[in-house]
Amino acid sequence: MRPEVETRRSFRGLAAALALATMWIGTAVAAQGPAPAVPPPPGLDTPPAANGPRLSLSLADAVFIGLRDNRQLKSAYLSRAAEKYDLFVAKTRFLPRGSIEAQADWARTSGVDSSSTLISPGGAWLVPTGAQFQFGWTRAELKDQGPSRGADTASLSVTQPLLRGGGIAVNTAPLTQAVLQERINRLQLKAAASNTLAGIVLAYRNLLQAQEQLVIARQSLDRSQDQLRTNQALIEAGRMAAAEIVQTQADIANQQVALLAAEQQKNTAQLSLLSLLAMDLHTDVVAIDEPEPRRQVIDLNQAIAVAMDNRPDYLSQKHALEQARQTLIVARNAQLWDLSVGASVQRQTPRGGGGVTIDPVTGAPIPVANLPGGTDSRVGVRLSIPLGDFSIRQQEIRASTAVSIQENQLEDQRQRIEAEVRDAVQGVELAWRRLETARLARDLAARSLDIARAKLQVGRTSNFEVLSFETSLRSAETQALGAEISYLNTLTSLDLRLGTTLDTWKIALRD
Repeated sequence: MRPEVETRRSFRGLAAALALATMWIGTAVAAQGPAPAVPPPPGLDTPPAANGPRLSLSLADAVFIGLRDNRQLKSAYLSRAAEKYDLFVAKTRFLPRGSIEAQADWARTSGVDSSSTLISPGGAWLVPTGAQFQFGWTRAELKDQGPSRGADTASLSVTQPLLRGGGIAVNTAPLTQAVLQERINRLQLKAAASNTLAGIVLAYRNLLQAQEQLVIARQSLDRSQDQLRTNQALIEAGRMAAAEIVQTQADIANQQVALLAAEQQKNTAQLSLLSLLAMDLHTDVVAIDEPEPRRQVIDLNQAIAVAMDNRPDYLSQKHALEQARQTLIVARNAQLWDLSVGASVQRQTPRGGGGVTIDPVTGAPIPVANLPGGTDSRVGVRLSIPLGDFSIRQQEIRASTAVSIQENQLEDQRQRIEAEVRDAVQGVELAWRRLETARLARDLAARSLDIARAKLQVGRTSNFEVLSFETSLRSAETQALGAEISYLNTLTSLDLRLGTTLDTWKIALRD
C-alpha cells in the first residue's frame, strides 16, 4: 500500500474521533439544560462611597469653588497680610520718628521731702543721603524745702556721612530689597494660585475620565450579556456547541470585575476633587462637562518668550539676583572709612531759684546752684579708620559670591524653562496625533465587532473571535478616552509651563 493512502486513512480516523468527542461533549452539556446566566458578584449594586447629596459641577464651577475655598490657597492669602506689612515698615525708613520719655520721683532724705519731674520728647529723621537729624527737648523740675528749680533744654543736631553710610544708593538699598521681596511674594502667590487651579482642573478631568470609564465598562457588560443571550439562542437552534457558552460567561465575569474597578476609580477621583474644593467628602459630585479637545497650533519661539515673561519662578530668580546686587552695594560701602561732618545747637533756659541738670547715669534731675543759660553751637568733622578688621572684606566676598551664584542660577533656570516649554509643546503635538490614532482605532474596533457578530449569526465565525473583538473594542474605547483627557491635560500643563494659567482662565488675584 502506498504511504500517501495510509496517511489519508489516518487523518480520516482522527477526524472521526474528534467528531465523536465533540458530539459527546455537546450531548453531555445539553443534558444539563441551558447554561445559567452569570450572577453579579456580591457588592456590585452597593452604593458608592459618596452617598451624600448629588452635586453636578462644570469645570468652571469647580475652579471658582476651589479658588474660593481651597485651604492651601487661603493660607497663602493669610501670609500676604504679614508680607505687605513688612513692606510698609520698610517704606517708613525715611519718615521722622519720635519718642516721649517721662519720669517722676519722690524721695525723703534726713526728714526732708523732695520730688522731681522730667519730660523729654525727641525725634529723629533719616534722609536718603544718609544724613541723620535729631531733635530733643527736656523739661526738668526739682522741688524740696526751698523754691522749685527747673530748666528747659532744646537741642538740634545733624550728621552727614561722606564715605561709609553716605549716598542714596546704599541708604535706599534696604527699601529696594523690601520692594523686590514684595514682588517675589506676589509671584509666589501667583504660582500657588496657578498650581491650585491646575490641580483642580486635572482632578476634575480625572473624575470625568473615571465616569466615562464606568460608562464604557457598563456598555461592555451589556454587550456581553446580549452576546450571552444570542449564544443561548444559537445553542437552542443547534447552530452552536453548548460548550462555547462558557467563554461568554467567563467574559461577563471579567466585565463585572472591571465594572467594580471602574466604580472604585470614580469614588477615588471624587474624593480627590472634593478635597481640593474643601467640600464635604460625602458629596456625590458629578462632572458634567464633555471632553471636547480641539487642536491648538503653538509657535515654539513665541511660547518660550511668553514663558520668560510670565513664569513666576523665573521672575522671582531675577528679583533675587537684584537683591544680591543690593547687598553687594552695602558690603562695598562698608569698607570705606567713616568720615562724616556734623553740626549741633543747644539752648538751655533755667527756671526758678537756680537750675537743674540731668544725671547722665540715673537720668534724674540734680540741682545746680548757678546754671548758665544761653545757646551753644558746634560744627565738626569726624574720621574713623578701621585697622585689622578682616570681617569687612569678608562680607564683600560673600556678597560678591552670592551675586555670581544667583547669576548662574538664573541662567540655569532660563535653560531649564526653555527645555520644559519645548517638551510641553512637543507633548501637545504628539498627544493630538495619539488622539487621532486612538479615535480611528476605536471606530475600526467597533466596526470589526459589528461584522464579527453579523458573521456569527450566519455561522461564519466562532464565538471566541467575537469575544476577542469585544475585548479589542473595550481596550480601544478606553484608549481613546485616555487620549482625549491626556490631550486636554497637556494643554493645562503647557499653560503651567508658560505661566499663563491665570490669564487663560481670566482670573485676577485679589491682593
